[in-house]
Amino acid sequence: MKKSILSIFLCILLVASFLNTFTFISTAALQPTMPPAGYDRVNNNIPHGQVSYINYFSKATNSQRRARIYLPPGYSPDKKYSVMYLLHGIGGNEDEWYQNGVPHVILDNLIAAGEIDPFILVLPYGNASAPGVDGWENFTKDLLESLIPYIESNYSVYTDAKHRAIAGLSQGGAQAVNIGLPNADKFHYVGGFSSSPIMKQNNQLFPDGGTKVRENIKLLFLSCGTADNLIFSNNRLVDYCKKNNIPHVEWLLHNYGHDWTVWKPSLWNFARMACAAGFTEPGGGGPTTPPTPTLPPTPRSAFSRIEAEDYNAINSSSMRVIDTPGGGGGIGYIESGDSVLYSKIDFGSGAKSFKAMVASALDINIDLRLNSPSGTRIGTLSAPSTGDWDTYQLLSCDISNVTGENDLYLVFSGPVNVDWFEFSGGTVPTNPPTGNLGDINRDGTINTSDYTLLSRHILEITTLTGEAFRNADINGDGIINSNDATLLQRYILEIIDRFPGQGYGPGPSPDPTPSNSPVNARILHPVDSVEDYGPFQVG
Repeated sequence: MKKSILSIFLCILLVASFLNTFTFISTAALQPTMPPAGYDRVNNNIPHGQVSYINYFSKATNSQRRARIYLPPGYSPDKKYSVMYLLHGIGGNEDEWYQNGVPHVILDNLIAAGEIDPFILVLPYGNASAPGVDGWENFTKDLLESLIPYIESNYSVYTDAKHRAIAGLSQGGAQAVNIGLPNADKFHYVGGFSSSPIMKQNNQLFPDGGTKVRENIKLLFLSCGTADNLIFSNNRLVDYCKKNNIPHVEWLLHNYGHDWTVWKPSLWNFARMACAAGFTEPGGGGPTTPPTPTLPPTPRSAFSRIEAEDYNAINSSSMRVIDTPGGGGGIGYIESGDSVLYSKIDFGSGAKSFKAMVASALDINIDLRLNSPSGTRIGTLSAPSTGDWDTYQLLSCDISNVTGENDLYLVFSGPVNVDWFEFSGGTVPTNPPTGNLGDINRDGTINTSDYTLLSRHILEITTLTGEAFRNADINGDGIINSNDATLLQRYILEIIDRFPGQGYGPGPSPDPTPSNSPVNARILHPVDSVEDYGPFQVG
């Protein structure tokens, strides 16, 4: 009998030990678990949500910024939706989750299975770079003062903390914690997946010892793989929560590392647990703070290539952003009568022709109209069939001479895919460097967004090709390296106002910077402290 009792006791200890290693639950309506097979695979037999880009003006960067947005299946402006903001890692941008973590697929499947109610997901670019500030820190201002007000002004969403969540992976996980906990009255659901060491100190996260978090947070979800060499960051926060009686969920995945095998299941669990904790419950209070008016978009040159997916608004029930064969994006799933708005296009002293890269299985027309879908028509592009949706052709048409700033509408007579477009035949409205040198993202301006793309190429995070490569080769030597980055940085900081071969205005000439100078040291390691993180997958 004693032996039997001892065996039972040992079994209980073993189970308790396993649970402590795999997952510790402090407070939660559901317990995290590994998702079922197929949770992240497209199911063609269920309704799918719509993913598209949005463009908003950021007071934090004084520029237009881009994010992705997921509208759940059946989205209707007649209903109110909760909103989750999901942040990427140090090497990513607004595309990283979508391309690698397929959150739209995960949410489609959860909604179809009846495990969550529909909500809106926003995928921002978490590095809000601006002169003289840290881009990752500056994102807090961008999110709170610009992106959230934009979403709440343009979509049918609740505007209270009960219906607002924030989460992220790695660098984005630390950002979610840094933003969410001090602002627990604005975010009732916070998720940090493998949070990086940029996580703030405990006295910054809990300046009042945790009182505000205890009174507001409905779910604090912290996950990490036990083989992740960043787990010390997660452990520091968990230890504080345990010692100060702050409700939280810790999910430790035994022998998992710093990669998508942790982050995708973490999102699956966080979405389920947030909904169970009240995230998508109907009703609720009014806005926690008055919404900030969205500032108007900044002008864009008609004479620089405009990516079709960089629209300001669409009038369509089916249109969405698509991948194009060259590796970029475009717009597709267009129907007859649909239209797309590109705000404040600057035609300067006049434009006379229009060209676009399009693909279509049918013969269609694209009307170019000014200031409304039924406004003045300045031209019509005839797009004959290319035979399929992935065969693109460059087409052009003449347009009536148009000058100054106008809102441009593309109005479609039928289904077509559009990759990019631009105008020609007039005088460029501004005075950028000759050609598009430095304008790596081809948006008509040269700023920190271009610098980020160049830096990611140097770090071999992404690869620039074609026109983007040519625009990044600042000194024209056929390669992209720290010399190009130095020149681009000095141009953005207004130390120089021309690139090599273009002549120079006031300010020092761009002679090679000494290798021990602060500028060059910064350029050689533009993503601070990556080396300190050790060998993990940059997310």
